Order: sequence, then C-alpha cells, then structure tokens
Amino acid sequence: MSAEEGDDPPPAPSAVGEQYAGVRDIILLAALLVLMALTLGVALVQAWPPAAQPGAVHKAEQAVRVRVLFWSPHLLRETRLFIVVAAVGGLGAVIHTLRSLYWYVGNRGLRRSWVLMYVLEPFAGSGLALIVYFVLRGGLTTTMASSSDINPYGVTALGALVGMFSRETAGKLRAVFAMLLAPAEKGADSMAPDDTSPQGRRPGGTPGPR
Repeated sequence: MSAEEGDDPPPAPSAVGEQYAGVRDIILLAALLVLMALTLGVALVQAWPPAAQPGAVHKAEQAVRVRVLFWSPHLLRETRLFIVVAAVGGLGAVIHTLRSLYWYVGNRGLRRSWVLMYVLEPFAGSGLALIVYFVLRGGLTTTMASSSDINPYGVTALGALVGMFSRETAGKLRAVFAMLLAPAEKGADSMAPDDTSPQGRRPGGTPGPR
C-alpha cells in the first residue's frame, strides 16, 4: 500500500457561513434583540435600589420584597445591585449587537453563521459585567464597606460600558492576567480574537461583526 493510499482523505469544506441571512432571519433576530432590550430595561428599573438615607445603613441591609419581571423575592440591597449590573451589562451588549446588526444588514453582508453570536452576546455582556463588578468591588473597596455606600449610578455606568465594549474588556482582562499567570498553550485550531487572516475572516473576505 502506498503512502498516498494510507493517508486520510482531506476533510470536506464546511458549509457553515456560506449562506446570507434571509429576510425572515433578520426580522426574527431583530425582534428577539428588541425584546431582550425591553426585558432587561424593565428588570433594571424594577431592581433599582432606593437611595440610602443618612443614618439608615441598617435599614438598607434589610431584605425587602421586590418584583423583578415574574419574580417577587425578598432581596437585600446588595442582591439588587447584582441584578442591576447583570441587566445593564446585557442591555449594553444588546445595544452593541443592534448597531452591528443594522450595519451589516444595511451593507447586505450578514451571514447566518453570525446569528448565534448576536443571540449569545447579551449573556456574555451580562456575565462579564458581573465579573468586572466583583473584581472592582473586591479590590477597590474595603471588606467593611456597606452596600448602602455603593453608588448605583456608578456601577450601572460601569456595567453598561462593559456590555457595550465586552470585546475590549475581555482583551484588557486577558492582558492583565497574562502578566500574573503563565500563558495557556494554544491548540492547533486556536484563533486569536483579532485574527484577520483568511482563516479568521468571514467567507467573502469581510471581517465578522464587531
């Protein structure tokens, strides 16, 4: 048997990313993103903590009944801040995806392979906003700080920016931890987030949604 006969056949080219998104895909995706934005906005308003009154720190630490969408639990002010950060992080990511969506639809360059990214980006923005909040809250404030000392407008602005610029935030965190930890080994199929090689570009030679 020759070497050619013993070699495995080359893998068939993947058809993922070859098709453009149709009108129905665009309408459903846009409707889903708008629904996500409205839902996260409602949750943000409902979970917003009241302003802490001077000398009423102990009252701010008490759990009160709050209605958040279809959920009506008793929440501490600290827990309400978690919900606010998660909601506004997802809302910021939705704003980013909506801007990217209408740009690519307007330029007639939206591929179906990017639909999954648009759907999952709000969840990534929400989780990343919470992580950044935990890092800043644990590293820049004392352990004795009360939740009544936290400015909800400050954490909301932080969460919104993290959600809108989740890619930049993840890159910054990656750079920080690369200085503290040993770099992870890269696999054969690894791809850098900023890869602009032909393998890292969308079919047709255009970079993917940003």
